[in-house]
Amino acid sequence: MFYFKGSIKISGDKSISHRALILSSMSTGMTKITNLLESEDIFSTLNILKLLGVKIFKDGSRWIVHGNGTNGFIEPEKPLNCGNSGTTARLMIGAVASNPIYCTFFGDDSLSKRSMSRVTKYLERVGAEINVTRGDFLPLTVKGSANLLPLEHQMVKASAQIKSALILAALNIHGKTKIIENIRTRNHTENLLKYLNVKFKISELKKGTNIIEMNGPYEIRSKDIEVASDPSSAAFFIVGALILPKSKITLNNILLNSTRIEFIKILKKMGGKITVKKTKNICGESVGTIKIEYSKLKGINIPSSLSSFLIDEYPILSIAASQAKGKTTMKGLEELRHKESDRIKSITYNFKRIGIDILEKGNNLEIHGKNLKIDKEIKIKTYGDHRIAMSFSILSLLYKRKLKIDNLQCIAISYPEFNNHLNYLLRSL
Repeated sequence: MFYFKGSIKISGDKSISHRALILSSMSTGMTKITNLLESEDIFSTLNILKLLGVKIFKDGSRWIVHGNGTNGFIEPEKPLNCGNSGTTARLMIGAVASNPIYCTFFGDDSLSKRSMSRVTKYLERVGAEINVTRGDFLPLTVKGSANLLPLEHQMVKASAQIKSALILAALNIHGKTKIIENIRTRNHTENLLKYLNVKFKISELKKGTNIIEMNGPYEIRSKDIEVASDPSSAAFFIVGALILPKSKITLNNILLNSTRIEFIKILKKMGGKITVKKTKNICGESVGTIKIEYSKLKGINIPSSLSSFLIDEYPILSIAASQAKGKTTMKGLEELRHKESDRIKSITYNFKRIGIDILEKGNNLEIHGKNLKIDKEIKIKTYGDHRIAMSFSILSLLYKRKLKIDNLQCIAISYPEFNNHLNYLLRSL
């Protein structure tokens, strides 16, 4: 029998790592970044910034960025490869749109099936010239301009990527840009801008509806940035400790942004023994320690109103639900169909292969917890999705590693240290 024991520091947060690189590149002066996540997705952003004329290199454990300012990108000599990273593609399209340069963006097969029009339609409204494959997909070309229009944007979809792309474009737009989000999303871009002393306004129109007002163009003075540890990566070990008997672990330096730890509230409602303690603030973000021990979980209803805060955690939450007593319902999962895989399909297919009771109802899932004994090896199809691979790697520990993951390499997209950290915590009786 396997269980988790001990303490680790999780790798740097992926969302903040992207933004730290981009905003330091759009600053003037030198930035030292510590605890940057060194994953394939982050290197996609880093390499694109280099091609746009930004000097970036590693010095010991820190990354050094010499920023070119908000209007400082140069026209690249070759197409920009986003790899598998939707964050890279959408944020960088926004960042270059208000620079007078011509760029071509492309990605791997998976990314080339993910919607880009959700971002490009806003940028076209303000004057960027964008040609998108079949109206929605990479590869695409952007002809940016330093004379984009300052307009008001009403966001239809709850997406931090769309919001951040518009914010990055607005940094070099002359005049007032307004961004209205009807459902609050992750706010790392705003927090990092505040830390960098960028003056903009955020107000609440009504509960859950924010308006962001920016009055560009801006000059951003560089400041050193420390990246907190990724709570979405921590989620795999948190759920692992909850479902593996005798487990007890401590995770340090974890980002405690309220838009990122909703999954912890969910797991506590399911009966999880989890203690969270804030220890400090890092670059505009709260950071702390999380302690977890094995718990008997129960099924709950997760409403659609929380879906924008749980997009990355639904796969590992589904693993928790499979070991909980009773039924867990997850509603409003439409956005899961537009990630690295159709995660509703990915979760459903693999649960049925294992023998776990799951019902797909449109964009909702019903999972009935079940005690299973697995006597033979079962192949898990990841669809090349790193979060599916990590989630079922955790579940496999409960079944004496009888679940065989078809693609462990894709984990390097977001968490190259996953297996090292897993093996460090893993014990056996």
